[in-house]
Amino acid sequence: MKIICDALDLTDALSKVTKALPSKVMIGVNNEGIKISAHGDTVVFTANDMEYEIVKRIESGSQVDIYSIEEDVIHIQAMDNTAHLSKFRITDFVPLSNPDEEYDISFNIPQKDLKRLVEKTSFSAATDDSRPQFKGCLFDVKGSEMNVVALDGYRMAVANYTLPAEYDNIQAIVPVKTLNEVAKLMENEDDSVTIYISSKRFAVSIGEHTKVTSNLLSGKFLDYARTIPSSYETKLTVNIKQLQASLDRAAVMTRYDKSSMVKVEVKDSIMNVHASSSIGEINDMIKIYSNGKDVNMLLNCKFILDVLKNCDGEFVNISLNSPTAPFIIEPINEKENEKYVYLLLPIRY
Repeated sequence: MKIICDALDLTDALSKVTKALPSKVMIGVNNEGIKISAHGDTVVFTANDMEYEIVKRIESGSQVDIYSIEEDVIHIQAMDNTAHLSKFRITDFVPLSNPDEEYDISFNIPQKDLKRLVEKTSFSAATDDSRPQFKGCLFDVKGSEMNVVALDGYRMAVANYTLPAEYDNIQAIVPVKTLNEVAKLMENEDDSVTIYISSKRFAVSIGEHTKVTSNLLSGKFLDYARTIPSSYETKLTVNIKQLQASLDRAAVMTRYDKSSMVKVEVKDSIMNVHASSSIGEINDMIKIYSNGKDVNMLLNCKFILDVLKNCDGEFVNISLNSPTAPFIIEPINEKENEKYVYLLLPIRY
């Protein structure tokens, strides 16, 4: 086998597939490499969960020859430079299970919309392994509505999106790592991607030449709809920039505190944000619109900032029932076919 290609094209293809490789090498598993298949004038690079760092260091615009004579060696030559790499046997490359499995549903969505859905929810997913299913985002499709949900036990993000048509009901928990890499691969936000979902698999086709496929996470996801209260005793409307600026100052005081705790008091349409530590104290007052009972509660400063950074528009609505009950934050003036709800838990006294 011999392949001749442009160094820039090769680097671009490898930079995409290497995102699927594991960060840690697992002894005895031959998925830490890239499968190269040539068919006529087309070369297909496939990687699962070894890096071709040599290719990244080849001068852009030069011609690269990739060829194999011996059974266990692959040669890479560019100009006067030659590299020889050990290779796995193709029969030892472990593909995803059931690669030809048919998908239950598929639909097109603008790249910019999928990117927004991922970026505005994935930050709320869990990062530890205690409940692996929460390290993914739930894609919950019901007819023409799709909810993308992420949670970690302390906060939850729910994005509601209107699909272009009616589809069969299906749920899929997709690893956040996969979704974040998909978001990075979407370079032309005016184009569309195709999403494929089955009971065991999730895939996204980006452009004509790139397809990302992922097995789903197993485990039972939270019945998220039941955790969102149906009514509230207090509703607030707050300017995003003012609240964010106040919490940024509070974050300076709480940066050595694992709970990032701030005290929020609402009375007579004034929100008081208070934070103190060994390095100092702040006390900010923000004019807001308030309807309902006065509020005194302890909140995680970092969690609220994470939400505000992902809110468009000028204002958010904050709805709550008691100092210890979950409360929600909803951005105002989002896109017509998108709606976001963020649920957070207060810190108990």
